[in-house]
Amino acid sequence: IGRIMMTRRSGLEYKTGARAGILSYLKESGQRPVSVSEIHAHMQSANHPVNVTTIYRYLEKLEADGNLIKYMPQANGESTKATYQYVERTHKCDEHLHLKCVACGVVEHLDCHFMEEIASHVAKDHGFQLQCKNSVIYGFCAGCRREKAVIEK
Repeated sequence: IGRIMMTRRSGLEYKTGARAGILSYLKESGQRPVSVSEIHAHMQSANHPVNVTTIYRYLEKLEADGNLIKYMPQANGESTKATYQYVERTHKCDEHLHLKCVACGVVEHLDCHFMEEIASHVAKDHGFQLQCKNSVIYGFCAGCRREKAVIEK
């Protein structure tokens, strides 16, 4: 796939086949955040070799544009690599918490009226203002809980 040059004046930007492949993979990953090494391996297997630096630069751009969430590793035994999840800018991830399954890695968005209640409670009763962007609550998703219940029977 060749490069397509578009002017900034028209509101469009410079795009490459590599960027299109990365974006496509991020979108296909859905609720499962992916690491740079997973993106790199996917691009290699799809015959679209791309430099790891290029991947990082494009991820930074997507994050700056509000279309990507970067999850940093925690000290709770999680992978030591940052992972990334594509979201539409209109998803407003800085206004809600995220629920991450410790079994399968799926991240769900806690985008409901409960967020207003919890933010209000935390501010009023604890004097603490929530910073929701990239904030994660760990637990088990419904699918993994069902699977665990089946295994235990």
